[in-house]
Amino acid sequence: MAGQLIISLSFVASLNFFVQADLLDNLNFTRTKTAQYDELYNDGLYAYNLKNYSAAVKYFEQAIADYRQQNEVKLHCRSTCAEKFRKSLGFRNVGAVLKDIELEYFRFTIFSRKCTQVCREKYLGKRAAVSPRVDEDFKFRRAYSYLHFAYYKTGQIIKGARAAYTFLETSPDDQFMLDNMKYYKSLPIVTDDLMISFEPMLHQEKYFKAVKFYEEQKFELAVEGFEETLKEYYKAYERCKLMCEEKRESNKMLGRSGLYGVYVDVLSCRAQCPIELATVKGHTVDKYLARHYNYLQMSYWKAGQTLKAAECATTYLLLDPDDDNMIDNLKYFRWYSKANGEQIQARKEVIDYYREVTLESRLLHLAVMYTDEDNMAFSDELFEDADAPDSEEDKKDKGLQIAEDLVEGEDSDYSAIRLSGLGPARSPSEIRPIQEKLKEGKYQNAVVTMTEDKLNGSNRFVADQFISEEECKTLMDLARKTAKLGDGYNDRSMPDGKPFSFTEQETFEGVTPVSAAKAIMQGKVDIEPVDLYLNSSERMRDFVEDYFQLETPLYFSYSHLVCRTSLPGSKEKQHISHPVHSDNCLLHHDGPGTCPKRSPAFTWRDYSALLYLNEDFEGGEFIFTHPNETIQAAVKPKCGRMVGFSAGVENLHGVLGVEGRRCAVALWFTMRVKHDEMSRWEAKKLVRQAKEKMVGKENLQQQFAKPDIQSHAEL
Repeated sequence: MAGQLIISLSFVASLNFFVQADLLDNLNFTRTKTAQYDELYNDGLYAYNLKNYSAAVKYFEQAIADYRQQNEVKLHCRSTCAEKFRKSLGFRNVGAVLKDIELEYFRFTIFSRKCTQVCREKYLGKRAAVSPRVDEDFKFRRAYSYLHFAYYKTGQIIKGARAAYTFLETSPDDQFMLDNMKYYKSLPIVTDDLMISFEPMLHQEKYFKAVKFYEEQKFELAVEGFEETLKEYYKAYERCKLMCEEKRESNKMLGRSGLYGVYVDVLSCRAQCPIELATVKGHTVDKYLARHYNYLQMSYWKAGQTLKAAECATTYLLLDPDDDNMIDNLKYFRWYSKANGEQIQARKEVIDYYREVTLESRLLHLAVMYTDEDNMAFSDELFEDADAPDSEEDKKDKGLQIAEDLVEGEDSDYSAIRLSGLGPARSPSEIRPIQEKLKEGKYQNAVVTMTEDKLNGSNRFVADQFISEEECKTLMDLARKTAKLGDGYNDRSMPDGKPFSFTEQETFEGVTPVSAAKAIMQGKVDIEPVDLYLNSSERMRDFVEDYFQLETPLYFSYSHLVCRTSLPGSKEKQHISHPVHSDNCLLHHDGPGTCPKRSPAFTWRDYSALLYLNEDFEGGEFIFTHPNETIQAAVKPKCGRMVGFSAGVENLHGVLGVEGRRCAVALWFTMRVKHDEMSRWEAKKLVRQAKEKMVGKENLQQQFAKPDIQSHAEL
């Protein structure tokens, strides 16, 4: 398809029934016509049925030209009238306009209708209404289904092929025309370079041409092409919106249904504009506009313009916020260019487009419910949000809350940090070398003992003495009292139905923050060990942030206090306790050495950390590996030893088989706020309730008014 569409549009200028580009420049006189497109179309059908194909060609061409001219006049008139109204507002006090905004809206609606009516009559004369059936025929290009055969019968083979091609753009599944197209393509004179549409959509034509440049690795030309394509797209979007204003003018029931009802029709029409623009060959292309910025971010990167690439990646995320690969690209662009994530912003034209489309969608949703005859007895239930959280005392009226959302200030932050789903930027004073933090005693006796050089890889470290021997024993005891086989992986089981384990040579048991907190309520453990579990893991999170000098904070994706214990009588002395893997992609999924970031991988995980609690066992080394799973570096666990690393394919890792019992706190972090571990907040709530029960709420508030470690949410 792309090969057929990427064609020079110079052929179009030679077609005698196309409206000239300077049409509106010459609209300075009253233009009256004896016939309009519906009459000409019917005359063409009459001649066609009489097999007078020369006359049919003439009438169909004139009908198409008149239809196009009428639409251009409508667009010109609507645009001119809207601009005239906007200028009129410039002479008035803004406060006065806003004081009675409903009155201003009614004034614009009536002015627009009268103004465009006079304007159209100036250029087209008085015209009768066209039947919906004929308008539908022109919308779906059915005239071309007749015109192609008329061309063929009059010896205009190439025009006939183009007419068939043009019809198939809106009706790609029409088998009759598909068969005709096969015949045309079998003719020597009909070559692919001649197959262009009589109704070209410039933004799509330019898009496929730019894609071709990209595929040919002509990245500077691709950049230029996609930028031109986007300009055409937004022009087409504005034209589509203007055409929707026809709803104001054509609604003959204005007096009965009211202006509000008329505007709902306009909203419904405008909501279809992005869909129409994304329809190629009769099929809607998913994420059509976002694809432009996807190509652009990579084209700019390949052309050596990293900041432009970061801008386009940020813009893409406004349109498709859950694309993990784009988030990773944006992180890389920012790292490579040393750019501040708050300074990189989405493009203004896309922000405006996004705001419009989002607001129109929401207004339409509420307006349709409001005007539904079955719901005319107004009730706040119409405005309830099924996904909204349970009401608090100050938010009991959900209908009022949603209504207030429509007048609250819009989010003005369209930076790379927010659109990538990251938390707020850390202050410069926080982003300092880890050695400075260690000297200040922030992490007590902790010391970095192995860096990237010793570990033969990037984005990895080992720190010792992170917690004391006494604290190791406390956490080991917490695991002994509360760990359950397979806990934390309750949705998995072994083939024989036994609790989950990575190997048949060992058992796998764990403690999550919630299960630890519930153990307090059940009287199995005291509060202090659970507090240590939560607080030490938060210190680990902070250490990873500081070591890698991250610009934005980390959030917990998953927390696990886990123990692996060898089973007695195991036949294999050497085995793998945890197979080599990446924490956010699927190793070897698409072939040896590949690691695609897609479901079921936890693609949002960015960093990982492990804190070992004991060393009285054999084996159990943590290993970093090459993609072929040969070992790069091995780390022997011991009390207070912490390993931290980025979670991507650059840090493939695993665990060698254990003989004995090996325990550790395992943590996975994300930079994206929406993946914050909610169970941790539940655990904290349970711990606080336990403390309240022990010392009383008032005493607790005094005792814990200034916690040593604040959460990011509290910050």
